[in-house]
Amino acid sequence: MTEGAKDSSIAALVTGVSGGSEQDTVIIAHWLVKLMMAGAKCPGFWSGEILPPIELHNTDWKLVQRFDTEARAKTFQSSTERTKLLAEFKENEKSKNYAVTEQIAAYDSTFGDVATAIVTEVKPGMESTYFEWEAKIQSAQASAPGYRGSYLQPPTPGVHRQWSTLLRFDKPASLERWFRSTERLKLLEEANNLVKSTSFQSMSNSFPGWFPVDKETGEGPPNWKTCMLVLLGLFPVVMLEIRFLSPQMSSLNPAVSSFINLVLSVSATTWGTMPIFIKLFTWWLFPKKENADEVDFQGTLAMFALFGGEIALMWNLLPH
Repeated sequence: MTEGAKDSSIAALVTGVSGGSEQDTVIIAHWLVKLMMAGAKCPGFWSGEILPPIELHNTDWKLVQRFDTEARAKTFQSSTERTKLLAEFKENEKSKNYAVTEQIAAYDSTFGDVATAIVTEVKPGMESTYFEWEAKIQSAQASAPGYRGSYLQPPTPGVHRQWSTLLRFDKPASLERWFRSTERLKLLEEANNLVKSTSFQSMSNSFPGWFPVDKETGEGPPNWKTCMLVLLGLFPVVMLEIRFLSPQMSSLNPAVSSFINLVLSVSATTWGTMPIFIKLFTWWLFPKKENADEVDFQGTLAMFALFGGEIALMWNLLPH
């Protein structure tokens, strides 16, 4: 069934697969990746997103392919390559019982519990080879335990060579297991001659814009550490504002003065205290596995000592 897209500028071609089982994950995921990559070669392709089942007893998969116009989404929908892939899937002995649906409509996806954004810049002249490699790693990660989908956006022709991927898993441990897996590491070795640079941004911690991620795992530091470090950087800023800035704004409406205080606090923490503290405590945020417990203990003691030092310095700052 085909429906008109609600958004005239961006249209989503949604392909659904139902009727499979958990044992069919590899077959379905591999086919959806092939379908997604086929769409990525077509004019007007905006992004592709694979959404596996996330509820018990639910076996429905979805592939969401966004195009810049509904006309281009329909062009790919009726294309020879897509028709061929659909026929191959339906002729597969193991997929004869699957039901495939398709529609063009506005679509909002549901994100998993933890996500990592990956931006990859491909070397000039390696675009075609990288395209094939991207299909391989998409298929591999789609069958990894805890996989909750991925969002893929290829480079804009003639503008940049960066591929953007949002990779989602059910929990940080599943994401880390995939990042450390032998299969992924082998695939990364294959891409060494294709990729100029790769950057990661973890979305699993509470302050993804402030904290870096582990280059090996793509994981950010645990929330309890980020919370402590933010508190360490924010507390003196807030105390100084209460002492010196708030009296100057006593004539303002409380909503206005609070907003100004908040803007200055966030700005001072983002560009002032946090870069310093993150640099000083990188050893604690990302400890080596062999001595992680010892480093966690030492770093936490240091944090409490600094909390005490800040309180002592600010003790007489405000009138009693």
